[in-house]
Amino acid sequence: MGAKGTIVAAKTEAIGFGLRIAFSYAHNKEMAALSTVLASGLSHVGRVRDHNEDSYVVDIDTMVFLVADGMGGHAAGEVASKMAVDGVATSWRSASIQAQAREYIGKGDIDRRKELLASLRKGVLSAHEAIVALGAEDEAKKGMGTTLTGFLIAGGEALFAHAGDSRAYLVRDRIPVLLSEDHTISSRLRAAGIDRGIPGPEPERWKGVLTNALGMAEDTRVTTFVVPLFSGDRLVLCSDGVHDYLSEVEVGQVVVNAPSPSRAAQSLVDMALERGGADNATCIVVKVMEAGTTEMPKAQRDSHKEALASCPLFAGLSPQQVLRALRITTPRTYREGKVVPRVALEDRVAYIVLEGEVSGSGVQAKPGDVILPEALLQQTVVSEAELIARQDSYLLMLRRNDFVELCDDAPDLGVVLYDSMARLVSR
Repeated sequence: MGAKGTIVAAKTEAIGFGLRIAFSYAHNKEMAALSTVLASGLSHVGRVRDHNEDSYVVDIDTMVFLVADGMGGHAAGEVASKMAVDGVATSWRSASIQAQAREYIGKGDIDRRKELLASLRKGVLSAHEAIVALGAEDEAKKGMGTTLTGFLIAGGEALFAHAGDSRAYLVRDRIPVLLSEDHTISSRLRAAGIDRGIPGPEPERWKGVLTNALGMAEDTRVTTFVVPLFSGDRLVLCSDGVHDYLSEVEVGQVVVNAPSPSRAAQSLVDMALERGGADNATCIVVKVMEAGTTEMPKAQRDSHKEALASCPLFAGLSPQQVLRALRITTPRTYREGKVVPRVALEDRVAYIVLEGEVSGSGVQAKPGDVILPEALLQQTVVSEAELIARQDSYLLMLRRNDFVELCDDAPDLGVVLYDSMARLVSR
């Protein structure tokens, strides 16, 4: 049937014409830090194709969720996507990564987050290398490749890895947000503003042309980011056989109005089929019944969102790029009257203010402001003057080495961030 799902303690049933639904409900009572989720995955061959090159994994026992969309010669795309989800799932389910996830849940510090993200990325790169190797050995599979979008839930966070144009969405408070960036030529054209005002179908011809995927070239780029979860959140993973036919708003409406993730996944695929179904259609819907961390009030979340939107460090970044940048931040709370340190975790640090007020030595920072931006630049001198929290304050801390590493690993972010840094420091 082409759908690939590996599910522990879950019910699976086939419903004709290559349709496959898998769903499960899990709640770990032993650790309050863990999230409770309801999840469903579904795949359909579509109305035109004669075989399904999409694959997916829904595994609530290890909190692993993956979607892959293969490409290549006859059946080679199916092989590539299956290798991707099987290889990545095996890696992410491994005792070592599950232990890293438990350690991160228990400690929650940025170094353990970095280690866990690095391990998730390594698992994806290993699958990529295996696909490249098989393509080189077997002439019938030469040039095969696949997209891969997935996440691992660790405590109250979803840690994502992404390559290609399969997508990840978050629906929170009935508002849908596209989390991933399509690695396609058309996406690059839109980001550069090149396709605006061009008459005719020219921009559309590049819509499905990938700039990045597993197996497509010797090297691949794996984007990682972290999304804090809240009770009631919905996460959606889907191949382009679904998102090509539905707008972001429609995705949000479907998952919010459906009585369950399984019905939501069914509706999303059905809508794609009704509107043409020219490609394989696959999606996963995950509903967070209870987030694994202390619930943050909506008003507080909204105020944090407004502060980030006004933060000059992120000026010029897309919402998806901001998510990628935020993975190097660590939240810190300082009570009124407490000193805000200039060095933490053995490195110089800067801060983004989300709540409260910090002042000292001519600095008076409120929500959205960046404190000590010069600390992120290696060759600058940082004042030794004391900074004090004038109110109870909630800050995001950025270490210099993490900032440099992010900019080196993601040049598209680095160019914009260093430009913003130059403006901030010059002030």
